Amino acid sequence: MLSSVDFTVEESAQIQRKLTDSQFCAQSWSDDDIDNLKAKIKRHYLAVQKNTCPYCQQKIASNHGRYWDIDHVIPRSTVPNFMFEPINLCMSCVECNSAKSDKKVTNSKAVKKYPNTSSSFFIIHPHLDDYDKHILVIKAGFYYVALRKKGEKTIELCKLNRFYEFSEFGASVQDDDRIFLLSQQLKSTTDESQKIHIRKAIAELAIKGSAQ
Repeated sequence: MLSSVDFTVEESAQIQRKLTDSQFCAQSWSDDDIDNLKAKIKRHYLAVQKNTCPYCQQKIASNHGRYWDIDHVIPRSTVPNFMFEPINLCMSCVECNSAKSDKKVTNSKAVKKYPNTSSSFFIIHPHLDDYDKHILVIKAGFYYVALRKKGEKTIELCKLNRFYEFSEFGASVQDDDRIFLLSQQLKSTTDESQKIHIRKAIAELAIKGSAQ
């Protein structure tokens, strides 16, 4: 869970002017007059996240824009009013942000007061959830196992297992790799609930392999 960015009195006034501007809309995020705010948001969240994407957990040792996007957990195209809400902001890797895009992430219909409970969201919320309770990272940027329903939805919506789509290996080799990684993780974990999920994942891959 993340520490939210704090805006100064002047920055808060700037945000309020932007939100109440008659021309304000989702596309206002591209306006030059908020570049200072975006720079602050980026600096803050890259620092508190330690350059780690909150969705795929990959650590990227660069602050360059080609690797990172400012992510609005609830997409600004859905609720523009939450554009500067600190709890709605984080930095995500370009791939996760592109996959997540403007997909629905909450069952809340709020447009003024931000929903601040974990139960309001379908995916892991960087500010409201403990990632490790929902997803077991077998290898960041390689393979993930969902521990709970919210983990499944995050893997699906952010396409966390997309890394295999970019692989040049065939499906059977991919499954062998996954089983090997899962087996290694099974040996190292002492958490019984995680072991259950890992064994289930291994069984599913084994059944899939035998059916091919």
